[in-house]
Amino acid sequence: MKALVTGVAGQLGHDVMNELAKRGFEGVGSDLAPEYAGMQDGTAVTTMPYLSMDITDP
Repeated sequence: MKALVTGVAGQLGHDVMNELAKRGFEGVGSDLAPEYAGMQDGTAVTTMPYLSMDITDP
C-alpha cells in the first residue's frame, strides 16, 4: 500500500510516516515547506520521499 501523508513537518505526520515504514508500507510525505525540516532523528521519515505542496492550490 502507498499513502500520501500531509503535514509531515508536524508531530502526527512524522509519527504516521514512521509507522508506515515500520509496517513495510510506502509513504510520501507532504507539507508547505520546500524540504523536510523535521528533527534529523535518523528515523525513516527523513529518508522517505517528500513533496512540497499546498493542497489548496488549484
